[in-house]
Amino acid sequence: MHEVVQPVVPVPYFMEDNVRFTHVAVDVVQGKDMLFHIIYLATDYGTIRKVLSPLNQSTGSCLLEEIELFPPRKRQPIRSLLILHSRSELYVGVRDQVIKIPLKRCSYHKSRE
Repeated sequence: MHEVVQPVVPVPYFMEDNVRFTHVAVDVVQGKDMLFHIIYLATDYGTIRKVLSPLNQSTGSCLLEEIELFPPRKRQPIRSLLILHSRSELYVGVRDQVIKIPLKRCSYHKSRE
């Protein structure tokens, strides 16, 4: 029933000590000159890591953001992760609800102006 997925590259795109990733979703974003792969990784304790995949063989991945869905003492495991490309939204399923997160979250980050 469960089959092993073989890697396509010799090293993982992203690793983090003492964290178990339970779900993955990938968005492909058109940049000025190239495509970027944005990887959303759900943790077993209810957060999401937003990671830029390596641009080539000589660069590493880059953690762009950690999305905390719940306060620290009320965290719950993520049960599903899905990108709806037509709406540019990430849907996160937890025990009793579905949380909608916009893929473009620029307004959540302050500029240096």
